[in-house]
Amino acid sequence: MGDLTKQTTINAPIAGIFKFAADPHNAPGYVSSIKRIISGPTDNPSVGQTWQAEANFLGRDVQVTVRLTDLVEPQLVRFVLEGEPQSIMTLRLAQDDNPSQTRVSLTLEVPSVPTILLNGLMGGLLAGDVERLKGRMET
Repeated sequence: MGDLTKQTTINAPIAGIFKFAADPHNAPGYVSSIKRIISGPTDNPSVGQTWQAEANFLGRDVQVTVRLTDLVEPQLVRFVLEGEPQSIMTLRLAQDDNPSQTRVSLTLEVPSVPTILLNGLMGGLLAGDVERLKGRMET
């Protein structure tokens, strides 16, 4: 199983980042592999809900089901992207010593891809995802 993690500190309170990241409709704004959410619930996200999305993974356009599997306010958001290949995206948040800053860790797990290959193919994209999230939240 391959996994890859990128981290940053965002100059924004943890509650706002959590609320933004927990809503999959915001994912296309910072997750490079998700192009758009096609359908799904529009109310407050809850564990078990699913959305249909257009995605691009390893250069292929695919349709995936985005399933919210974990939601622990304000520290954890986990989505499983059900498709080929299946992947798991986990966002962990921790309050920094400065309450206006949040430590953010974004992990991508792809069970069917070895870590070394995943790092080569997706490392730059995941780093960009973390920076896009930072840019969105610091504006």
